[in-house]
Amino acid sequence: MEYHEKQPAGEAERGGALGPRVPGLQLPARRLPVARGQPALLAPLPATGAKSGVPPLRRWRTNRILLRKRWRRRFYPHRTPRWALMLLVAALLGLALFSSSAGAVYAYYEAQLPLLRNIANNNALFQTTRIYDRNGNLLYELFDHSADRGRRTYVSYTDISPLLINATVAAEDHTFWENSGVDLQGILRAVFSNLQSQSVVQGGSTITQQLIKNELFSNQPRTLAVKAEEAVLAYGLTQQYPKWKIMEMYLNTVYYGDLNYGAEAAAENYFNLQPKCTATRCKPAVAQLDLAQASLLAGLPQSPSYYDPTLNKPAALARQKVVLQSMVELGMITPQQAAAAEAESQKFVFKPYSATHHIQAPHFVQYVIDQLTSLLGSQNLLNGGYNVYTTLDLTLEKKVEQIVHDRLYTVQYDPYLGQYQGPLYKTNNVNNAAVVVMSPTTGEILAMDGSADFNNQSAKVQGQYNSALALRQPGSAFKPIVYATAFEMGWYPAMIVPDHLTIYPTKDANSPSGYYTPNNYDQKFHTTFPMTIRNAIANSFNIPAVTTVEYVGFNNVLNMAKRLGITSLDTADLQACRKNYNAPKATPEQCFFPSIALGTAEVSLLELTGAYATFANQGVRVPPVAILEITDSLGHPLYRYDAAHPHGVRALGADVSFLISSILSDKASRYHEFGPGNPLELADRPAAAKTGTTQTFRDNWTVGYTPYLAVGVWAGNSDNTPMDNVIGITGAGPIWHDVMEYASQRYHYPAEDFIRPANVHLGTVSALTGLLPRPGDPTVSDWFIDGTLPTTS
Repeated sequence: MEYHEKQPAGEAERGGALGPRVPGLQLPARRLPVARGQPALLAPLPATGAKSGVPPLRRWRTNRILLRKRWRRRFYPHRTPRWALMLLVAALLGLALFSSSAGAVYAYYEAQLPLLRNIANNNALFQTTRIYDRNGNLLYELFDHSADRGRRTYVSYTDISPLLINATVAAEDHTFWENSGVDLQGILRAVFSNLQSQSVVQGGSTITQQLIKNELFSNQPRTLAVKAEEAVLAYGLTQQYPKWKIMEMYLNTVYYGDLNYGAEAAAENYFNLQPKCTATRCKPAVAQLDLAQASLLAGLPQSPSYYDPTLNKPAALARQKVVLQSMVELGMITPQQAAAAEAESQKFVFKPYSATHHIQAPHFVQYVIDQLTSLLGSQNLLNGGYNVYTTLDLTLEKKVEQIVHDRLYTVQYDPYLGQYQGPLYKTNNVNNAAVVVMSPTTGEILAMDGSADFNNQSAKVQGQYNSALALRQPGSAFKPIVYATAFEMGWYPAMIVPDHLTIYPTKDANSPSGYYTPNNYDQKFHTTFPMTIRNAIANSFNIPAVTTVEYVGFNNVLNMAKRLGITSLDTADLQACRKNYNAPKATPEQCFFPSIALGTAEVSLLELTGAYATFANQGVRVPPVAILEITDSLGHPLYRYDAAHPHGVRALGADVSFLISSILSDKASRYHEFGPGNPLELADRPAAAKTGTTQTFRDNWTVGYTPYLAVGVWAGNSDNTPMDNVIGITGAGPIWHDVMEYASQRYHYPAEDFIRPANVHLGTVSALTGLLPRPGDPTVSDWFIDGTLPTTS
């Protein structure tokens, strides 16, 4: 079967050029070093139009024949007669055909054709999987670290620097573009040497033979029979594929040391080059190589471990010098270019892969890897060569990481308190934090910082653990879910729910009364102003929230939480509850009711941020999305997320969402508890936000959103040690504020308010009863979903 792939433009016909070179690359005639008494091997042809009695074409052909003869006398002064070569080939073929190890070599060649085609088509090679951010910035590379595996990225011939192709020809196979896959004279020299030593001590392999050896015979002893098989297969491969394709296959399979298989992996590793990507394509590292880099790489395959420049730079440079000299002798470069390349290489600082390639956004990357493993399988993911483009914005991620670190570990001026604070890890024992940034309309995760310092493994930080996914008590940050359930059942923001001492009919051994009797954070009850639901949520009072959950029922709240994407309440959190209380049959209600109103059931930061994003998106929940596109190693799309048509599901009405957003963005209502200028207020736009702090100061939250952005922050200690006198407004709040301000400005989001649905209107009720006002009653005005405005007083 012949190979029908289109030949790159400009490929020279085999045998149509004087010296080995990249097809189509036009080089000026170079004068090679000449021994005393010898004529020049390569001389410029007469200019077109010069006066001569011989036609230009005939003169060119004559010069070509003479030059070939000079070439052969220069490099092969003791050329073997043709009959001897034919005899040698016959002997080798006979040995291959009739030896016990390869009696059916031609049948074997036919059997190997599928594998050869797979190599050519880039199907059978293990390759590196790369994970990028949304703008094409590399986040991480996944590859198999086991024996005979490593990093590889397949690149097309047209993307390979011609300098590397020339250098490879000069280093490995001078006659590559002319030979038929086998260099007979090279084999002859190797055979005579091996016969003299009675062992295989010298090779005469062409690039094509090396490709065959690397892919089919890498673990077999180097016997004459094996080399004969390689020769036959190399010849067959040359008949089946064009030379440029064979060069492409070789440069993508040869080993360059330090787990680098193929030239692209080596270029990225040794020279720290990275693909330069646009929206439509990437320019690989191997396309960016200069002469110094290309010549150094070309010398490594001869002995990758010995010449590894990260371990033995002098040996690598010495080998490079040999390659450059060969390029000069072949007319590929000038001596001056070779000298400049050598001088440049002396300045190279080589570092191992592990020292130059660090994971970026590590918690998010691991989150993506977990999803990819479920989707593709772990081994396929390691070896499949996928390109994974994620939703993460690396610039935003780095800013988030900086904000978290600075807020916890440096002294910061707090304009809300009017004084310098911190560092919080010293003054308030706040050592860790996590942040999630999402797009409410598409579900895309724009940033995910799972700890204050990934490399800090202290008990209070445990930096490699992703706290954005950890289950923790949200405190009052859970209350909007409770109130959304009530609004769906007909309640309204102006309803009066008193804040006074209340004993609820749930047994509690820790209460003096024997029944559940919660208090507020400030240990006070608030009766001096109308305790509307708006005021109760905005100021995070506890008693109205518990009264609300008693009314709406636990199962309705649980149902609302699930619709908003919080699924841990009756799964992982329930299992933990059963284990902690040694009650294997406990129900969610027995575990969490009625204290769920105060956020005692554990959720993850990602879940809670997604729930708030649903409020921002007018009640339509779009599940968190981390992957935008997956392509194979050649860039063919396998999966693509359609952000223009996200798969959103209506979780609750736009009217209920608006009521929640209206309350959480109401600055004035907050002022009973949090004064003006607090961190929940943004400079130029409305923002809905809610804080939460657990009773023992172990968890500290701020979650909020604009119509375009949702941000969630958790702060605390990974070992659950209590913080010192820190609440959401002073711990997680400043982090939330800084992230929200930066992201809103980075994306140039308009300063828009939340959209009021057509079925929501203003109404007025009594500030004393929440019903129709009676004569003389003080009143409050608020939003009402049509049909919920009271009709009686």
